[in-house]
Amino acid sequence: MKESILGGVGLLGSLFYLFLILLWVLVPLFIFLISKRVKDMRDIARSSQRELKEVNANLKYLKRKYNEANDTPDDAAH
Repeated sequence: MKESILGGVGLLGSLFYLFLILLWVLVPLFIFLISKRVKDMRDIARSSQRELKEVNANLKYLKRKYNEANDTPDDAAH
């Protein structure tokens, strides 16, 4: 009287158990991969924001230097 674990379940039950096992393995894997990707995207967004701030600061500096160079006393005399 040795029965297998899925002996009394049938084909449909066996497929259902197989589906549950696949979900048990794949759902945590997908959650891990998605969370890792979201963290990478967040890090990229942070670094891009820092770089944009740096570029804006450089543009302000260059604009100020350009305006100082164009506001010489020679231009006011003409």
